[in-house]
Amino acid sequence: MVRFKNRYFTAEIIPLDNGHTVQSLNLKTYDILKSVLAVTEQIHGEFGAAAIKNGLDVKYCNESTQIAIIRCRHGPHRLLASSLPFLSSIGKRKVQLQSMYTGATLVKCFKFLKKLHQEKMNEALKMCKTEEEKKKIFEIMSKTKYGL
Repeated sequence: MVRFKNRYFTAEIIPLDNGHTVQSLNLKTYDILKSVLAVTEQIHGEFGAAAIKNGLDVKYCNESTQIAIIRCRHGPHRLLASSLPFLSSIGKRKVQLQSMYTGATLVKCFKFLKKLHQEKMNEALKMCKTEEEKKKIFEIMSKTKYGL
C-alpha cells in the first residue's frame, strides 16, 4: 500500500470592502474550495486544477480568527502555493489571502497557530496598565477569538 503525503497551508483570510477591512466574514468550506480551484485553473490551466483537485480539502476554518487550513497532495502543492496569492474573492466577497505557514501535518499547523495566538495575547497583555484590564483581555482572547 502506498502512503500519500499531504501539505497543509495555513492562511489568514482578510476580507476587503472597497479598500476597507471588514470584521465579519461568513466562511464556507465549499466556497473556499471552489475559489481555490478557480484561481489555480486561471493560473496553471486545466492541468493545475486537475492536479490539486484529488487531495484538496479545507480541514480547519475559524470564522472569528478568519484562519483556514487547506490540505493538498504533496507534489501538486507547489501549484497551489503559487496560486494562493492571486486569490481575490471567496464567494461574492473580495478578500486578500495571507499565507502564514506550510506544514506536513495538521499537528504542526495547530502548534504554529497556538504559538501565534499566544504571541498576540502577550502583546495585548503588555499594553494593559491594570490587573482588571489584563483579566478582561485574557478572558476575551482565551474564550472567543484566539482560543484553540
